[in-house]
Amino acid sequence: MKTYIVLKLIKAKPMTRGDYNTLRGWQLPKDEDGSDEGYLVEYTDSPSANVKGYLGYVSWSPKYVFDEAYRPIETHDGHLKFGKI
Repeated sequence: MKTYIVLKLIKAKPMTRGDYNTLRGWQLPKDEDGSDEGYLVEYTDSPSANVKGYLGYVSWSPKYVFDEAYRPIETHDGHLKFGKI
C-alpha cells in the first residue's frame, strides 16, 4: 500500500459508537461496545450525502483515532487558529 497525507475541512461532534449506530438505523454488533467514545464526522466536500439531515458524507471515528488526526480551528479577528483538542 502507498502512504498518504490528507488535509480536509470537516465537521465533527462527540458521539458514542452506540449512538452512531442508532442514527444510522443499524443494530450494534454483539462484539462491539456501544459506549465507546468517538466522533460523528461529516465530510462537507463530499458530493453525496449518506445520512438524512446532513449535506456531506457521514462516518464515525473512535476518539483516540480522531484526536490523533484532527485539530480544531477557531476564528479570532478573521484569522484561523489551529489548536490541539
